[in-house]
Amino acid sequence: MTKIYESVIARFIILHGSCIIVKLHLSNLGPIKHGEIELGDITLFVGKPNTGKSTAMKALFYSLYCPGNLIKLKQDSFEVKDNLFLLRFTIDREGTKENYKSFISDSLPEGEFKLEPINVLDFILTQKLSYEDEYRPSTLPPMYFPKTCSDEDIKHLRFSLSNTIYKISVNGDKGEVKVDVSDVSETCLKDNETLSSISTVMLNIAEQPVNSQYCIGFNESLSKNGINGVVYIPYGRSFLVLQKFILQEILNSLTSASPSPFSRLEEVIFRGFVMAINPPFKITRPNYLTDYFEGLTTYNEKVFNLIKPLLKGQIANVGGNLVYTEENKKIPWEYVSASILEIVSFLLSVEVGSLILFEEPETQLHEELQLLMGMVLYALSSINRIVISTHSQTIVSTIAHLSMLKPTKEELKDLFEDLKVKDYEALAEAVEKANEKVKDKVYLKVYHFTEGEVKDVSIDYVVRGLPGTKDVLEKEFRWFSSLHSKRLFGQK
Repeated sequence: MTKIYESVIARFIILHGSCIIVKLHLSNLGPIKHGEIELGDITLFVGKPNTGKSTAMKALFYSLYCPGNLIKLKQDSFEVKDNLFLLRFTIDREGTKENYKSFISDSLPEGEFKLEPINVLDFILTQKLSYEDEYRPSTLPPMYFPKTCSDEDIKHLRFSLSNTIYKISVNGDKGEVKVDVSDVSETCLKDNETLSSISTVMLNIAEQPVNSQYCIGFNESLSKNGINGVVYIPYGRSFLVLQKFILQEILNSLTSASPSPFSRLEEVIFRGFVMAINPPFKITRPNYLTDYFEGLTTYNEKVFNLIKPLLKGQIANVGGNLVYTEENKKIPWEYVSASILEIVSFLLSVEVGSLILFEEPETQLHEELQLLMGMVLYALSSINRIVISTHSQTIVSTIAHLSMLKPTKEELKDLFEDLKVKDYEALAEAVEKANEKVKDKVYLKVYHFTEGEVKDVSIDYVVRGLPGTKDVLEKEFRWFSSLHSKRLFGQK
């Protein structure tokens, strides 16, 4: 296979360190009337519920997510010569744009958003791709067969189309696909309705590898510009992790057990179980929850060392499966605490060097664990770009103070030992390394979502109290103080 990408991205690039400066523009998108967000090494989204934090996070993700079935091809001509099918096509940029709009409308409220300098739609609409490839489809779309085709003709034709190699070439906006088939009668192939059905099938099949090549090119372009993949860690992740572990245990028990009269029944039950629990996120578009679920398989040792202080017990890989132990006793995943599942879901999600989009990292975590999670996220900023939506005063304050004060390993040791946490050495070193990444402090951006606006707020402003939380607490304390006065002086 050969491929060439004619780049039009380079002229947009403005470097900050080794990464491009990425800006997200939002307009009338759900609860957000207007907003402009520039990503830092760490970017925090704060504010009351239903102000658009998750909406902005998803807009960012979808801008960098290349889905399947996005490219639209338009047929130019179709020829049949000596059992060779030759289909010529044009990449339909307007049709592709409409596909994207339809795709996004199922995932986000009405409105406008755009990520600059690079996003998947601009890439697909502007890039000129040149490549040749051979492709074999995994499935064959439905086809129409007229009465002139015998059962044997249909059998041979379907077999040929589903098992042959499709030779695809693309040059700019134009392309063609060739299929060499045999054992099909002339009578059947001369039928116009059959040929029309075949050309439609070939066009649909060609869209898959063409789309795949554009996605490969887009991801390569992201990587060259400092974004080595995008990881969305969604709210509700602990349920997906628990589901993954339970399914794996069931699958292992089925595959390791010796054949028995009940093995077929067990398999049917297992498949039914999978079918029953998959739909809640299988229908999501884009299928980021499915992608997230399927990616929960391995973890990076460096990240594991960072989260050790958050774990009461130990995690080990036994026979290809993760197990959790406390005091050398294995605890089944369904009995592991919610906080541990949250921490493990984070561990399995993080890919070193990627852009991490993390929804509410404080979920199920006690204040002490929120403090440590804030340190972990700050430490990761030396090797990952991170975007966080949160309601946690503790996490925001921790990250902000670390950014301002840049504590040493020895200073961190005082806190860790006071908290009586273990295995903190790797985390302390990583925090110190993050301090050194940018001499004038880690590039931290904080955005307050309120009343339809997205406001860029200073670190000093944040450390005095989390917007959306501080004002509520002040009202609460004033009210309690008023009640105390009334009770103390006998007022009604």
